Amino acid sequence: MLTAGGKRVRPLLTALAAGPDAPSDHWLPAACAVELLHTFTLVHDDIMDNAASRRGRPTTHVAYGVNTAILSGDVIIALATESLARTTSPTVHFMLEEFGLAFRRVCEGQALDKEFELRDDLTVEEYLHMIDLKTSKVLELAAVLGALAVESSHKEDLRAFAHHLGLAFQISDDLLDLTADQAAFGKTIGGDIVEGKRTLLFVCATEHYSRMNVQQRALMDRIRDHAATAEDVPLARELFSTLGVLTSAERIAKQETDRAKAALGRVPVSEARQHLEVFCDRLLGRSS
Repeated sequence: MLTAGGKRVRPLLTALAAGPDAPSDHWLPAACAVELLHTFTLVHDDIMDNAASRRGRPTTHVAYGVNTAILSGDVIIALATESLARTTSPTVHFMLEEFGLAFRRVCEGQALDKEFELRDDLTVEEYLHMIDLKTSKVLELAAVLGALAVESSHKEDLRAFAHHLGLAFQISDDLLDLTADQAAFGKTIGGDIVEGKRTLLFVCATEHYSRMNVQQRALMDRIRDHAATAEDVPLARELFSTLGVLTSAERIAKQETDRAKAALGRVPVSEARQHLEVFCDRLLGRSS
């Protein structure tokens, strides 16, 4: 899992939040810890989701067995803690506290995600709370550890920036799963539909269930019951477009993006802030 690639978004955010002049022994151990935490979530989530592949490779539990995968995830967390403890920043005790909180929150988010698979009455607010825990909290951790590494007085502004960025990122990912170009996206289009995931699109669509026709309700029922097939993907895209769900999701993603940029705007103009602005745009696909 540690050599399977990935964008290294989270450790990059730690580096950028620390700034170009920060001593590497202050932020680099923390950046490694964040990436290790993220990797842990992938290993254990794949077990719970019974996923067969990850980043083009068999998942850990498929390749080596469930018991080995569970223990591997546990060891990864131990490695993350060891790494974080190696930072020479005087704020290391605050870093460890933030790490523990994010670790707990991301587990709570995964628990909600699994619970939501059995529900068809989710609200948008519940969904946003879940992705805040599961996605945003690790991005928040990445930014806050970078800020703590240099004892920045703008730690909470960077936390808010990462919080809203994480929400926008996950919502954009929900949209791309159904609307992106296959080659550019790098993943199977419509995977969330086939897997019956409770994405923002599905949650918004269920609000219109009572006024759907028989065929539309049958499609929603198949998605809800994890019985949808690849043939249902274009039907779902057409339905979500007709209902205005895609437009609603785009609006929410933009709102969260604007809030992220507003939080970052409270940080004084500097080379570090400029790098974070570029990071935000590229993560959300708004620049080349």
